[in-house]
Amino acid sequence: MVHGRRKDGAVNSSLPSLCLLLALLCGCGKSRVDQALDSDANGYLCRACQAKFYTERSVFANNCPACKSPNIAQVVGFVCAADNHTTVAPRGIGFLACEKCGKATSALSIPREADLRAWGAAKKTQHEVGGS
Repeated sequence: MVHGRRKDGAVNSSLPSLCLLLALLCGCGKSRVDQALDSDANGYLCRACQAKFYTERSVFANNCPACKSPNIAQVVGFVCAADNHTTVAPRGIGFLACEKCGKATSALSIPREADLRAWGAAKKTQHEVGGS
């Protein structure tokens, strides 16, 4: 057999099956990585007063809307493989245990507005956060 053809010239029947399997595995649309990096909001935690807030995706905060401190941290989502729950916390602290089931989280994502609201964050405007 050479390049998917038998010596008699017939196409090997496993080749189309392999192509179909690869197409199904690869899928169409956004990859899981693209989905994890896509969000409709930016989430923050004030390190001074512990205020949780978020802005629209196009707005980046410079200070806390509650205490006006510039000591704010962007948050990320720590995704649990066991229950697919997203635990929201400041980035750069390593992986956390899932706040829902307690198992170790194993993936990062950028939390979406719904995740940030569930975390207890309040939506703030560009004016409120001194944003750009």
